Amino acid sequence: MKKRNLWIASAAMAWQALGAAQTAEPPALAAFATGDGAYYSTLGGQVVDPYFINKGFIIALQADAPLQTELQQWLAWLLPRQRKDGGFDRFCPTADKAWRNCMGADADDSMAATTIEMLHYATQKQWLASGQQAAAQQAMARSEQLLARLRNPKNQLYKALLDTELYYLMDNIEVYEALRATEGAQAGPRSKQLAAAMRRQFRDGSAWKPALPEYDRPRFYPHTLASAYLWQTGVISAAESDRATAQWLAQHGSAWLSRSEDHYAWGLVAWKMRQTAPIQAACWRASLRPFQPSVGWTVLDAMIDQSLAHTGIAAQCPFAPAAGPVANP
Repeated sequence: MKKRNLWIASAAMAWQALGAAQTAEPPALAAFATGDGAYYSTLGGQVVDPYFINKGFIIALQADAPLQTELQQWLAWLLPRQRKDGGFDRFCPTADKAWRNCMGADADDSMAATTIEMLHYATQKQWLASGQQAAAQQAMARSEQLLARLRNPKNQLYKALLDTELYYLMDNIEVYEALRATEGAQAGPRSKQLAAAMRRQFRDGSAWKPALPEYDRPRFYPHTLASAYLWQTGVISAAESDRATAQWLAQHGSAWLSRSEDHYAWGLVAWKMRQTAPIQAACWRASLRPFQPSVGWTVLDAMIDQSLAHTGIAAQCPFAPAAGPVANP
């Protein structure tokens, strides 16, 4: 039970730093709603970044969270705004309550990948509204075409944007997850080829490079966060994923839960560890209660919090400041 001991130790340290959770809830999905089917990406923000919303609905679909109506409304807003090349921009409101594409996507590869994965799961689970099937299939086809243009046949990786030679580990993992979703239960040749390319290009011994070319100065994001995207994906084995989760929690769990190195909540880490470290996922939910305005809270975090609750992860951490060590069962 060595891994469990690491999870317990890191949770205890973080919880002692945070103090006991109270009851004030973090803002839910409705706090981000624009009123016409879309959602702002950050609490109090004025930008709709489809990537964050797509990612949130992928997780809601995986959790079977009761958000089918919200997904249908989101797709009614999103799909007509797809560019002809298959990408999506970021949007800002105008004075007359319309929308303008105010920025390009931060990364076209992850944007296309999340579109494909979200629409695949929505189709598979029959979450689409009547009449949305044709538009969904067209959006997936356009996104596939964009991914094909973003793929570098020499290194077999996907670049972030067409006019760059910048490759992100996290983005390529999301492309891999989209490929795996569409391939079915067994990994197909495209995902196997991409997994091998990621291990070859991004792996450096036991560490993973978050980007190519490499960044000059390590930071919590993306360096510390990038490897968490690998967990439970199939890029690395299940045993290695469990070991990596335990090691990450031992080294970074306290900073993550206390947000001492980055003020964003990073709920995606909790979602990634919900099966192997459910105690830590619960501690993440507890660490947000009572909610502090200083926390960087996104629409993705709100959907993860709801999805974790729906899968039975409580908002309670078993480690209180006055409590002693918890016995390992």
